[in-house]
Amino acid sequence: MYSLDGSPWHLTHAIVSGESAIDVPQLLITSESEAEKFLDCYGFDWAQPSHRAELESYRQHAVTFVQDTLLDGLPFDMPRDISGAQDIRQLLLWASQPAGDHQRWACALLRVMHTVAHAHSYFNDRYSDPIRQQILSRFEPHLSMQENGLFLGDRHGIPLEDFEVKPTKPLSSVVMKLLHKAENVAADIFDRIGVRLITRERFDALMVVKYLRSENVVMFANIKPSRSRNTLVDLKWAMAEIERTDSLVELGVMTAEEQIHRLREASKKMPFPGPAEVSYNPFSDVAYHSIQFTCRQLIRVPGPDGEEVRFFFPYEVQILDHESYSQSREGFAGHEMYKERQRDAVVRRVLGPLVEP
Repeated sequence: MYSLDGSPWHLTHAIVSGESAIDVPQLLITSESEAEKFLDCYGFDWAQPSHRAELESYRQHAVTFVQDTLLDGLPFDMPRDISGAQDIRQLLLWASQPAGDHQRWACALLRVMHTVAHAHSYFNDRYSDPIRQQILSRFEPHLSMQENGLFLGDRHGIPLEDFEVKPTKPLSSVVMKLLHKAENVAADIFDRIGVRLITRERFDALMVVKYLRSENVVMFANIKPSRSRNTLVDLKWAMAEIERTDSLVELGVMTAEEQIHRLREASKKMPFPGPAEVSYNPFSDVAYHSIQFTCRQLIRVPGPDGEEVRFFFPYEVQILDHESYSQSREGFAGHEMYKERQRDAVVRRVLGPLVEP
């Protein structure tokens, strides 16, 4: 009969309570044989040279990330026996020792290795070019450069300040993003591909969303609801104003063009809506104003056997007006400040007592 043998329960607690593996303070491995069983359960057969080579690749990436990113500017370095330990079994044994700096360094490196292992997306790694091409091909036909600037739609469409495509995230950025997520798996990276539409007026951001829906650029049924965020346009205010001015257009008191102009002018004085109570990105500042949502697109690519491979792939859409975009490049809402806040949180989470006073 299986008994309560008195061993620590924190790993069992992590499974049941929903605690992230990143936050587990200690492992429970006492021999190389147990370490190999642990790795086998994770998905690596230590007897297979290719599996050991894959683990070594993760270890090298993790060492580089810790030394170049997390320890940058800190007055200490990773111990050489930790950074040079190519036998992963030894790292697992060190991470199972009684709490102390050596044990904490082993845990820190293993946390990052675990994240590097999850930072890869099979579909993105294998089909990144056709994925990117198929997603962008939905937007590009709707962009037109006229004498008076860029428009979404034809010359009677929505004036845009710019249309940007986010560059592909490097591995270090994906690892950083995953390290601050409780889930800590690559399926939660929704912005490997992203587009940003910058309007000239704030109200036009709402017009862009309407256009993308009505022209079937994005499929509303494939939007991930928990990823939608609006801190740019107060929808209740906008809907009330649209309804009120629609009646004026119907009565012939104003034209449709005059209605848009009035809404654009009124929106300049409109307060920004407050952030959602639960934000999916705790590092975004309240000064950052945008409409953001994540859509999934069905991607079709030729498979290795000639049959078509089909899968849904997420991408992020950001819409800002020119003023909000300019503010997002500066001050506390700026990208560099965002990255610094994210890095500080990851340093505390990964290194823990090693950096805490």
